[in-house]
Amino acid sequence: MKRLIPIFVVIALMSGLILSGCAEPEEAPAPAPAPAPAPEETITLRLAIPWPPGDPPQVEIQKYADAFNARSGGKCEIVVHPAEALVKVQESLDAVRTGAVEMAGYPHGVFSAVEPRLATPEIPFLYTGIKAEAAAQDKLLPMYNQFMPDKFNQKFMGSFICLPLEIIGNKPVKTAADWEGLLVHAVSPIASQVIERMGASPVPAPFVEGYTVLEKGVVDASMISPQFSVTFKVYEVAKNETLGYLVPASLVVAINMDAYNSLPKDMQDLLTEEGLNFHRSANEFFIGAYADANKILADNGVEIYNVPKEERDKWHDMVWPVSEKLITDMGDFGTEVMKVAEEVNTKFPY
Repeated sequence: MKRLIPIFVVIALMSGLILSGCAEPEEAPAPAPAPAPAPEETITLRLAIPWPPGDPPQVEIQKYADAFNARSGGKCEIVVHPAEALVKVQESLDAVRTGAVEMAGYPHGVFSAVEPRLATPEIPFLYTGIKAEAAAQDKLLPMYNQFMPDKFNQKFMGSFICLPLEIIGNKPVKTAADWEGLLVHAVSPIASQVIERMGASPVPAPFVEGYTVLEKGVVDASMISPQFSVTFKVYEVAKNETLGYLVPASLVVAINMDAYNSLPKDMQDLLTEEGLNFHRSANEFFIGAYADANKILADNGVEIYNVPKEERDKWHDMVWPVSEKLITDMGDFGTEVMKVAEEVNTKFPY
């Protein structure tokens, strides 16, 4: 019996091993779930503009931002800051250049003293009318972007007309002789030169003071846009408006090149695509706005006088030395601007 004990031990051990091998293995613990990828941070492009909410340029620029934001998938967002909340209009060019803001909308003619080629939007009597000026923007936009990135570290995403400077006041102005001796509110150095060439005396003051200087009798007339006359109800203090498409005007939306180049390629393409859409739709809007503004003035008792072509040609010749110098100061760029103007004026005669 003693000899059988070791055999029983061996059998017991072997049975344990067999049973152990037949038992189901314990399940390995499930791996911890991988952490969710962090959401990409939205890139914000601050777009500073001088126009207050509801002003037509602000409305059109906001449409650009909204269209871009709706398609960007949250990767990038344009945030419009109106009413000079971030940047004064006189600082716009430099603010975009330095990257103080990523984008800005501004009247580039304001900076003609800094860069002669930026006087293009305000060359007196350059265009026959608003349709001609609007048509010119498609050709001028790429011309601006030939020098703006290198010289001012920015490019224009869109260039669009607003409304020209016309003359509104308390005396009818129908001929060159009617200008003589008038005191005329001038909103810019170019406007002052036009007024002087026409034989009147300029009274420089910010455009927002147009109503006040007319109401107080400081001036006989003001050279301001019909849209301004409507927005600020200048028709309450002035009942004669003369239309001759005297001094054109246009605006731009610009982006800092460093900000632009830092964007993903698809966002660059989208900014450009929606910028061109905005460029075209804003120009179309302001063509209609010109007619609408003048109708509102007429409905409010303003007598509208359209200068006949023969008389306008006389005014053109009287003022042309001002325009000619602006064009000459631009060099070859000015020659190209004249070619564009001749082409669109032929298509849309006065």
